[in-house]
Amino acid sequence: MFVLQTDTAPTGRRLRLLVGILASSALLAGCFTGERPSFKNEDAVPAEATGNADIDSVLGLLDSVGNSEFTAGYDIETKFNSVSSTGLVVQAAGQRRSITIDNSARSVRFIVDGNDERTCDLLTAECEASLNDARISDTQLPHTFYGPAFAQRLRADAVRRTGDPTAYEKSVAGQIAQCVDIAVAGGTKTYCALASGALAEFVGADVTIELTSYSVEPDTTKLANR
Repeated sequence: MFVLQTDTAPTGRRLRLLVGILASSALLAGCFTGERPSFKNEDAVPAEATGNADIDSVLGLLDSVGNSEFTAGYDIETKFNSVSSTGLVVQAAGQRRSITIDNSARSVRFIVDGNDERTCDLLTAECEASLNDARISDTQLPHTFYGPAFAQRLRADAVRRTGDPTAYEKSVAGQIAQCVDIAVAGGTKTYCALASGALAEFVGADVTIELTSYSVEPDTTKLANR
């Protein structure tokens, strides 16, 4: 707490001194802060940061995916039961979202259209009024694999890690992705995310997910039940 003595310096001198201190503080703050990296989305702030900058850089992107519009295609390899699937994620304005999973056994679409939620079997054209991940249990993934689910995984692996993570950028499906490798018991896991927050790549012992196509235009035809 500052106490200004009234009997030391003239009022004008005290005011000039105070202005000088404030200006110097602002200048120093700018020097320490520096410019923000251009890759990072300004909305990409982790809800619960891990405290490691390399991990939180990717985590912040995954956490921000709900703010973006895009169409993203994926190849999904589930290693436990050797299931190969494709995924197509469409996210549009107005809380509209579609996630389609296809493999030799099923074709399932999860639809969120405002307050309307449906899980549809595209082979039988039957839908239920909820988001039912049991319909794609053979993939060992939830329908939120494109972002939210792997943000949770990344937080868990940040706690389990056995060493320092490695951060880098790479091109995935023609897009620049921010990546981090995390060593855990049993091997190393790779997490990559695009600037939009969409998952670009995951490599783990149980599943491999890779982005195969990406557009900033949401394909709203995929919000239908067929």
